[in-house]
Amino acid sequence: MKLNTLLIPVTFGAIIFAAVTVLSHIRSNVQFSAEAPDSTSGQEALPSSERSLLSESRSLLVTGVTLNIPKTDDYLLLDQVPWNLGDVSKKFREASVERSCELLEVGSEVIQPLLDVKPDVAGPLGRRCAFSIQLQLGKDSSANLPNLTRGIIEDYLKAHQLTIQPSYYYNEKGRLILSPKIRASFVRLDAPKQSTAAESMIAKSIQELRTLGAYWDKSDPFTPADCRTLIVGFRYTLDSQPIAGKTNPKLDYELVFIHLLPQSTLQEPKVAVFATSDARTQFHLLEESDPESELQLAAITADVRFADSKMMGMYPERPVVTRVYHKALLSVPVELVQSQTAGLTGVPPEGGFSGVLDSLYETATGADPAAEGVTPETQPSDDKPPEQLLLEAPPAN
Repeated sequence: MKLNTLLIPVTFGAIIFAAVTVLSHIRSNVQFSAEAPDSTSGQEALPSSERSLLSESRSLLVTGVTLNIPKTDDYLLLDQVPWNLGDVSKKFREASVERSCELLEVGSEVIQPLLDVKPDVAGPLGRRCAFSIQLQLGKDSSANLPNLTRGIIEDYLKAHQLTIQPSYYYNEKGRLILSPKIRASFVRLDAPKQSTAAESMIAKSIQELRTLGAYWDKSDPFTPADCRTLIVGFRYTLDSQPIAGKTNPKLDYELVFIHLLPQSTLQEPKVAVFATSDARTQFHLLEESDPESELQLAAITADVRFADSKMMGMYPERPVVTRVYHKALLSVPVELVQSQTAGLTGVPPEGGFSGVLDSLYETATGADPAAEGVTPETQPSDDKPPEQLLLEAPPAN
């Protein structure tokens, strides 16, 4: 992270926002001219179908989704969850940067109403907030930073967060489609309506969040409307146990599961978000967020330190995760989730892993709070906010 980029994020964002505004204004004028030409020019008006497409295209420019309906080939299929390090790193490489999360353009509206559903055709619905992530300097990680640098970084991280947003479509039969493409809004908390410019560290880090595939363990042919669970991988640098008094950061991975719940409708898509921690040994159902609220509370917060710096510490670089906090409705060991998926704790659930997620969600929301082996979140330590659970990252394997 360079100090000069930290000092001018607002200015940089304003410049880009102005440019986007000008371009959008020009684009709107061009589209208006194409849709409603001067009657004295001798040109014929566009057919109603083309006018409809132009109208929808303008809406999509606002919502941040494309006209391209997801196809079967757009999904990588996973018949099991890549729990161990070797499997998840392999799937992460296979997903490639093409399936990385993308930042929305500066100035994009974060909260948008879903588009209307048209009968007997396929089309886009829009994107909705699923969960948010915030970074902060760890208490033990900022001591070596100069006061000026530490203050700038702390203020910047406190003032911004990332909101992860999956996109939705529908097919000709009116079935809901969860797109494999994930987008993120980077927002200032004091101006959450529109996305703002992200510092280079943030922009680079969001590319480490990739859609590994859709869970599908059936022999029947897969269709996009069958996707209920997206498996997302996040690669990051994690502190490990010190060796000879020095830390030894290593690459590690966590998993995020964006799960479409059975009660979802075209008018109200509803997802539950699960995430792993502790090198994929703990499994958490994140607190639900209101997808229509401008105020998105961070469900995941990570402490970071900087492994390197330049100019006597004035220019910190190479952020390393030291601790992770989750706002969770429920936490269970990954071993329990694996056992339930395999049917070792009783009758195998209908729908395999997706069925287990349904069951955990029902348990966490009060449908079956006394389910064997499932324990609601314990309270965090006294020195932590009451709504957060501190999960200290263990050594990487």
